[in-house]
Amino acid sequence: MSISSYIRQIGRGVKGSSDLCLEDAQLLFSQVLNQQVSPLELGAFCIAMRMKGESVEELLGFMQAIKMRLNRLDNTGRRTIVLPSYNGSRKQINLTPMLAYALNQLGFLVIVQGVEHFDQRVTTFEIFDALGWPILQNQDQWGQCLKAQLPIFVPLQTIHPGLHEVLQIREQLGLRNSGHVLAKLLNPCVDSAWQISNYTHPEYPQLLETFFQQEQANVVMMRGNEGEPTCSFVRLPEMHFIHQGLLSFTSAEIRFETGLAPVFEKLNIEAHCQYLQDIIDQKRELFPGIQAQAELINSHCQ
Repeated sequence: MSISSYIRQIGRGVKGSSDLCLEDAQLLFSQVLNQQVSPLELGAFCIAMRMKGESVEELLGFMQAIKMRLNRLDNTGRRTIVLPSYNGSRKQINLTPMLAYALNQLGFLVIVQGVEHFDQRVTTFEIFDALGWPILQNQDQWGQCLKAQLPIFVPLQTIHPGLHEVLQIREQLGLRNSGHVLAKLLNPCVDSAWQISNYTHPEYPQLLETFFQQEQANVVMMRGNEGEPTCSFVRLPEMHFIHQGLLSFTSAEIRFETGLAPVFEKLNIEAHCQYLQDIIDQKRELFPGIQAQAELINSHCQ
């Protein structure tokens, strides 16, 4: 079935295009996920949406299509938080595994969902793999991963192969697409769970807050660090705690002393793992920003 009628609607440029209704967005993205569109149409859809930007109704419709094919994880009875990790580190150390460890120590079941590799960056998956922390390669391993009592990395390919394929289009087009936005919003848990939603562009907070209100989600919304859901070595930005779709608390921004960032001769996987292992072995203190972020989440995500 062709999606040309949808492309005509969303692809007429900034002034001429119009948003899809929720039902049409769901139908369109269902065809995309089922690989029922031609490569030409798929590329046109990705570029048109990139130029126009997603509306709340479109995000809701796209997400409904995603949920119909989502492999869910049974977290029943566990206080859970989901961290999206799709960027890795380029300029500074990747702090997502450190945040995952800190939250795990506070009693959370921590699920980090994301991609295995990205450009030349050090990804969270690569750090988990090097440390020997659990990685869910298929759903049959879920019980074994839980027994480790450590943060668990869940590749997007495991919980949603179709959406993973949509993200791979970036390699051909050289541009991110709506799939990247949606992947960061995924919560694969069966039972109630919190998730962190980190954004980069200033137009997203209001859009996402309305989206989470409609989803009645439990979310910590914050500006990310290099695309990851953590503080930086300079500051912990405001965190907006949304409980069942309603804003319940906003934390104040915290600034840190300069010079706290570790200096590495080479920012590679080995350096990341050694830094985190030193924290686990209590040879090095947990970075105060991560400590503050974890404690705030622990206090407001019950």
